[in-house]
Amino acid sequence: MKAKKIIFTICFIVLIVYVSAQPGRKDQIKETTTFNGTIEEWVYNDDFEYDGLYLRVENSKILVKFPPHLAQQTRALGNRISVNGVLGYNREGIQELKMTSISGNGQVVYDQKPTPDYNYTTELFVNDKGRVEKIQINKRGDVVGYVLNNNIVLRIPPHIARQLSQLVQIGSVIEYSGIEKALKAGHVRAFNYKIIRCQSISVNGTQYLVR
Repeated sequence: MKAKKIIFTICFIVLIVYVSAQPGRKDQIKETTTFNGTIEEWVYNDDFEYDGLYLRVENSKILVKFPPHLAQQTRALGNRISVNGVLGYNREGIQELKMTSISGNGQVVYDQKPTPDYNYTTELFVNDKGRVEKIQINKRGDVVGYVLNNNIVLRIPPHIARQLSQLVQIGSVIEYSGIEKALKAGHVRAFNYKIIRCQSISVNGTQYLVR
């Protein structure tokens, strides 16, 4: 019995050492790379807020990612920029460069946390109706929202959207309620949309809780 305990302890220690030595740990030293090129296309997240760009470097293009709160500063750097960052792969298996700094027009934007906003903002409750013009699908193929004809995007949890798939389609007229998502400092939206975190939806006179 004692021998088994010793063997178990040794195996446990070996396992810890093995896991600690694996790549991808947060405390692992990461090499940075610099690329110079021109901006070919801007990239935005599910809330249509810019959080990346495609950089044209000679005959190839590189996906560059930056935090959304740096969008306003980054978009002011001009079309020809220099990007320093760490190359890696995102959840979809696409290679991307996470920026540490981006320079252009004699200015430099560094990867840093947003300045705390101590101004209290009252959440705006919205209750209205509109017609579905587009069903928004994310990169994983999940329905995450409905784009309405009044420039409203209703943010819907994917598991709720699946249950509503037969009721809410393009052309459906729906009533909704929810909280408008305020645009934070430094963020820039690609389109003039208002994002509503939906709480309820009424279809054909029947109301459904969707929060």
